[in-house]
Amino acid sequence: MIEIRSFLRGETKELHRELDAIVGVFSNRAEYARFLHGTFRHRVPVEAALSDAAPVRVSPWQPRKLLPELEADLADLTLACPASEPFHLSNDMAAFLGAAYVLEGSALGARVLVKGVEPLGFGPENGARYLSAQAGSLDSWRTLLVALEGLDRPAWDAAAQSAKAVFLHAIQAFTSEELSPA
Repeated sequence: MIEIRSFLRGETKELHRELDAIVGVFSNRAEYARFLHGTFRHRVPVEAALSDAAPVRVSPWQPRKLLPELEADLADLTLACPASEPFHLSNDMAAFLGAAYVLEGSALGARVLVKGVEPLGFGPENGARYLSAQAGSLDSWRTLLVALEGLDRPAWDAAAQSAKAVFLHAIQAFTSEELSPA
């Protein structure tokens, strides 16, 4: 029997691969600045949509608010906070958890990315607060997986559509022409 985590991974595999290729690794400050800008453009509206969603009041998983750390990292690199495109989230539990799957799942990738900024001189006290906080604990990810397992099989497609929408939003945020760091 397939689990929802495997189902969502399969449904979003191509978009996930595309986003990973866009983000890449950081071999210099400019690449890391591009990552921070893209992340900000993506995270601001998605985090807001999750925080404002009705299911947040009854879900065992709660959105982590990491924007203060991200804003501090941008300030450390003397970068302005870029504008972002809105993200619209359906107001049901499946869409909520599907979107959360992508946002919270990025904590797994953050564990790799945070190591890549150390050689650039960034860490949890300067320039990499966001990645450090995101990678710091997998407790929120584990809580989300339990909540996802509570979805009935008919709701899985709605969760997958929401997860795909979050990936597409991220891809757009990272490839926008307005994404040139100063």
